Amino acid sequence: MADFNHVDYTAELNRIIVALTGIRDDVRLLRRRVEDPNLGVTTNAVMNDFQKAILALSMSDQGAGNAEQIRQTIASGNEINGVGATTTATGDDANSDPSADRSSILTALGQDPASTKVLIRVAGIYYWEADATAGVDGGVYGSIPQVIQYALGAQIGYHALAGNAPTPGSPPTPEAVNPTATKKRWPAPRPEGQTALQIPNKDADLINPVTGEIIAKTLAQQIADAASGSTPPPATGPR
Repeated sequence: MADFNHVDYTAELNRIIVALTGIRDDVRLLRRRVEDPNLGVTTNAVMNDFQKAILALSMSDQGAGNAEQIRQTIASGNEINGVGATTTATGDDANSDPSADRSSILTALGQDPASTKVLIRVAGIYYWEADATAGVDGGVYGSIPQVIQYALGAQIGYHALAGNAPTPGSPPTPEAVNPTATKKRWPAPRPEGQTALQIPNKDADLINPVTGEIIAKTLAQQIADAASGSTPPPATGPR
């Protein structure tokens, strides 16, 4: 009968257990530091009504005895004197200045306010931002369109010095353009229920990233979508 040498791995196994326990504790500590809204690396908490009331109170001329009234006011959306009262906007944010509102600008320029194109203003001139161009094809997901911000597309108007308002067409003279009109960019509002870019990945038209719901498509439908050359809408629903 051959000799049998017994090797005792107890010490090695205990060392591994201690090491894994230390790793587990480190992971727990990292999760606590990252996920705890009070101790986390990034503090992120939503204020409740009372916290909003305290914040409003600290920025108002009201006394502490009005905190409950302020809380009710915030919850109801009504306004009381000295608390939450809005001030008259100035400059680009003034209500009289349509440059503060994308829809008003497009209406003044004779464009469709529902357009999904990106509106930009450069040196007092309004343009549609140039369409996205094809990006590098990595060989896996195909070419992803790349947007170059403030790339000039079609000119649709200018910010007139007279009246300080958007005006369609080209300026008659360079002096007609308001030189104080800031450089701005107005992307189209995100459609309700849409949570991401169109087709951010190859399965975006099959799986709702919010609910996890799978949208059934036959093989023929998927082949037709791929062959059509157009991007199918993402499978997103109400949040």
